Amino acid sequence: MDRFRATFDDVPGWAWPFSPPVPLVGERYRPGRGLLIYASAENLSWLHDKPTPPRFTTDDAWNRYRVSYEQAGRDSGAFFPDVGIAPVNNGGLLAAGLFVAGRLGLPAPARPRAFLETVAVSNWCKFIVRSRTNRDYIADVPKLTCSPPYVVSELCVLRPAAVLIPQAVWRHPILRAAMRGASPWTTFLPVPQFNAQVVNIHLAKHDRAAQALRRRLAGTPLAEWMAHLRTLREQHAWRYLAMLDAMLRPDGRPS
Repeated sequence: MDRFRATFDDVPGWAWPFSPPVPLVGERYRPGRGLLIYASAENLSWLHDKPTPPRFTTDDAWNRYRVSYEQAGRDSGAFFPDVGIAPVNNGGLLAAGLFVAGRLGLPAPARPRAFLETVAVSNWCKFIVRSRTNRDYIADVPKLTCSPPYVVSELCVLRPAAVLIPQAVWRHPILRAAMRGASPWTTFLPVPQFNAQVVNIHLAKHDRAAQALRRRLAGTPLAEWMAHLRTLREQHAWRYLAMLDAMLRPDGRPS
């Protein structure tokens, strides 16, 4: 938090006027042994139609993922908790994280809330385009370069053993170099978004491996998590895990 505050100058003119949030860091996260899970960016288009919640307008804005979890996610009764990050809320990135943690020998508790407290989750893009619709700027390097000072800070502090990083961010050499320089011993796993279009269409080539993986892991906590995914067809969602499986060597290291 101190590093984020010290780095902060002002919100870019194109962005929603909110502070860049620190990651939600699990209470049992261990530097050097933890997993950092990145989504790409927040979608705040819904703010055009609703009053802005206090977590965006008060000092909580710096820590709004943890605030979301404490206020809406911890005791909600939902299988996957609300942390204010959509691909975590629907379970996709948490399930991917559990799979990776198991392969890399990192902490992998069987329940989503327990697992959440061993990892860190965040959005890579620290500012959000102000628009009535969701505006992706993953190919807009000038906008993306507003975020690396904060990303470098969190990597230096968290020292993750592994990072799930949006593939579209990792493709930019200058951003890739900044992250590797900040955390040279980290295993970075560049992955596509975990959404219906990706698993239904773009990852169809992994379907045979996905169904084999699904059969092999039947009855495990991960299989239960996959059965509870929201907005995703379970059978197709296994393709994402098969893709991750193909990225890793048998000894749990990236190929």
